[in-house]
Amino acid sequence: MRILHYTLGLPPYRSGGLTKYSVDLMLQQSKLGHKVYLLYPGHYNFSRKITIQGDNEYQGISVFELVNPLPVPLLGGVKNPELFMQRASSKAVFSSFLEEVKPDIIHVHTLMGIHKEFFEVVEEKKIKVVFTTHDYYGICPKVNLMDYNNQICIDYRDGQKCVICNTNAYSFPLIYIMQSKVYKTFKNSFLVKKLRESKKQKIKQLSEKKSIISEDKVDLGLDVQFQKLRDYYCSILESIDYFHFNSSTTKKVYENYVDITGEVIPIAHSGIKDNRSLKNYDVQKPLKITFLGPLEEYKGFFLLRKSLTSLLKQGKTNWHLNVYGNDYCIPLDVEKDFVTFHGRYQYKDLFNIFQETDVLIIPSVWKETFGFIGLEALSYGVPILVSEHVGFKDIIKDKETGIIFKADVNDLAHYIEKLIEDRNILKRINQNICNMDFKYVMDYHVHLIQSLYEKVIGVR
Repeated sequence: MRILHYTLGLPPYRSGGLTKYSVDLMLQQSKLGHKVYLLYPGHYNFSRKITIQGDNEYQGISVFELVNPLPVPLLGGVKNPELFMQRASSKAVFSSFLEEVKPDIIHVHTLMGIHKEFFEVVEEKKIKVVFTTHDYYGICPKVNLMDYNNQICIDYRDGQKCVICNTNAYSFPLIYIMQSKVYKTFKNSFLVKKLRESKKQKIKQLSEKKSIISEDKVDLGLDVQFQKLRDYYCSILESIDYFHFNSSTTKKVYENYVDITGEVIPIAHSGIKDNRSLKNYDVQKPLKITFLGPLEEYKGFFLLRKSLTSLLKQGKTNWHLNVYGNDYCIPLDVEKDFVTFHGRYQYKDLFNIFQETDVLIIPSVWKETFGFIGLEALSYGVPILVSEHVGFKDIIKDKETGIIFKADVNDLAHYIEKLIEDRNILKRINQNICNMDFKYVMDYHVHLIQSLYEKVIGVR
């Protein structure tokens, strides 16, 4: 089968769960004998002419760069909606490319950077398209459906909330630089990392101030453009033949906005192996709690912090929280002796991290599309407390192979307290994890995706 993937790009320039999944899936498909192609949004030049150029082959994958794509905002938001809806001057570049590649199916992992005209040509050529729901871009310019008050956005008020949420979005010149070949080369240098972290902190500080801004003082002249932007992307989504929802969470969200067809298949990556083992729990020792991820509101770190602080105020002190994620720390108050910040971690560190973990907590307050860290912990037999909003919850059975809690300070504190007092709960969950059928590995997943492709294109 000839399979064309559209995704953000390749490591180390691109990272994160979307990139990890799409690249590992492509590599596995290539090993199975399929002809695999990758198209990614590339750099901009002064001509602004849209072209598709061949790039260096990547481990058997034929790679192509879309030059002068639509803006690629990543997690930065949208400042000028009109730039994200610009029409391609000609469909010929997409038509010629598809005639060269001749894909049997196209697997799309993001809508960032790709023109609507590409999908129009695909439809004209009657090529089937599968879309994996890694995030909510297209529905939400900020990707995660969280508003400026760090609440799940269920009413964007005809684009008015989008104006406020995207006040500090990346400018096009900054996006231009971040897509450049120079930036691609130096992205992981010390200086660029420092500048990038400084920019994130500035945006975070400005975002925190937004919550106290009176909405009647904000220029809402862009609200109509944000309405048009959502309509633009929803029309693309509705043209897609079949959706691969990576969780029931994403399925429910997308179905609220567009009329679509698809199925839920939990995702995996090549690093997931069956490393499960039985663990020992000692009620006399502090409960070893682990949080892995960025110290952001939407990831739930502050929800977890409030829950633990409330336990301290009740005299529940037999616990310790280990935090892995950002290079910086959060100033602590009463809980400072009970929390250790370890900074960033790499995948190879997970073995040691999970050896020192009694329970992993995933307290996300956004509707997290999946959550690889949950699957990674499960692969080591680690019990997990997971928020009701996290897509990964599909994989566990509540109270048997994990615990699902409401994204609420009191509910999370309640379950942590139970684990502090009764380690037999963790022992039983750990045993159940070790006894469950563990099939969440890429070797198995690729065959599920292959069956999905065959269903979509009608292969019998």
